[in-house]
Amino acid sequence: MHSKYLLFMSTLRRSKILITMGPALEEPGKLEAALRAGADAVRINFSHGDSAQHHRYVRLVREASQRVGKSCAVLADLMGPKIRVDKKTYLLKPGATVTLTRGVGKPESAIIGITNAGWLREAKSGQRILLDDGKLELKFQGVLRGLAKAKVVRGGTLKPGKSLNVPGVNLGLPVPTTKDKTDLQFIQKAGFDWIAASFISNAEDVKKLRAYCSKLGLHIPIISKIENAAAIEHLRGIVEESDGVMVARGDLGVEMELEMIPTLQRNVIHLARELGKVTIVATQMLETMTENPLPTRAEVTDVSTAALSRVDSLMLSGETAAGKYPVETIAMMDRIIRMAERNLEEDIVSIPHVEYMALTCEAGLYLSLSLGAKALITISTRGSTPRILSSYRGNIPIVVACTRPEIYNRSPLYYSVYPLLIDPVRESETVFRKIEAELKSRKLVKKGDVVIFVFGYPIHGKNRTNTIRRWEVG
Repeated sequence: MHSKYLLFMSTLRRSKILITMGPALEEPGKLEAALRAGADAVRINFSHGDSAQHHRYVRLVREASQRVGKSCAVLADLMGPKIRVDKKTYLLKPGATVTLTRGVGKPESAIIGITNAGWLREAKSGQRILLDDGKLELKFQGVLRGLAKAKVVRGGTLKPGKSLNVPGVNLGLPVPTTKDKTDLQFIQKAGFDWIAASFISNAEDVKKLRAYCSKLGLHIPIISKIENAAAIEHLRGIVEESDGVMVARGDLGVEMELEMIPTLQRNVIHLARELGKVTIVATQMLETMTENPLPTRAEVTDVSTAALSRVDSLMLSGETAAGKYPVETIAMMDRIIRMAERNLEEDIVSIPHVEYMALTCEAGLYLSLSLGAKALITISTRGSTPRILSSYRGNIPIVVACTRPEIYNRSPLYYSVYPLLIDPVRESETVFRKIEAELKSRKLVKKGDVVIFVFGYPIHGKNRTNTIRRWEVG
């Protein structure tokens, strides 16, 4: 590693931190503290809450981002074709028989309410039914006198709104679901930056979702969550149709054997990187810190392994949504990632991009590395250039001067990308001087440092990225 990188690299981090919004972050000042601790993006989970809550969360994130002076992406996580139990609490005793019904259940009568019961027609006697990410298990007995019966195999307390998985059974739910369509209409108006699509099973699911978004006039990137056996079977098609993928290890670990998860995670990351798509690793990364101030050694290793794989983002779920130590958890993840990234080598991943401007981007990266530049700087109006530059995983900070707020807000999720918001200026020298001054004010560069500009000439014109320029900071 060039010694010239050390000052800049000690300030900036490559893999980003995606946190989940929830009650633990609603306290005044907590979101600002979360952003200062290292959060780069916020996930709002549409499996819980209502539109009023989601709207409040978006507002809180935008206000905190503005106060801190740091861009922050907001991701809408759709519930997707997933079955959940109702809003009641059930005590399930091993060996007991329960009834499953669509709608509202009756805990006192051992009748569990679920959001969808159509799959019961496909289920056979002996079928495993997993609840709350596999913590609880039922064995389907069949439909007796019009009632769906199941025996409790692994009991415990079933909390409101928890998941229900039926491994290997087609749930028969459309994509997007009726709930997803309603949520997407809200998302279109609320100003989200990314969509995460749950329980995608094949490329056709992604196409249908994108078509519905286009119908609404909603044109934001789609992250497909890989969390069932069908998605693994159709992985390449899903990755090709998506803007990125998330290894959602919670439900994936329910549907697949646990010992397979590390290999599946590696394969998903490898394929997505090969195709130049965004990669996110999620679920139980620092789960212990939901209740405790420190993680386990295994969790630290898990986070470090993902960082060494150069994923775009690592996600925290319950740790920040409902944990006792949300800010401390973010700070811990930040420390682990930074330590892992000290050991990264200066390589660039070869990506077969079809856009012609990718050649300019790749050349700019190689020039940056060969000259020991402190940063590669691009000026983006449409958002394609930061996406492409990030996909090469070059071991150099990519500063993106954005002229549109939507690109500024979207960009923090990309690997090694750091956005600045600027006003459109036609003269290239003026733009470069403004960016130089901003970086100097943040103490990211100093006089005599070299940076590389990759941009479209003329500036803010119709031409896409076509020019590379070496610049010495004055």
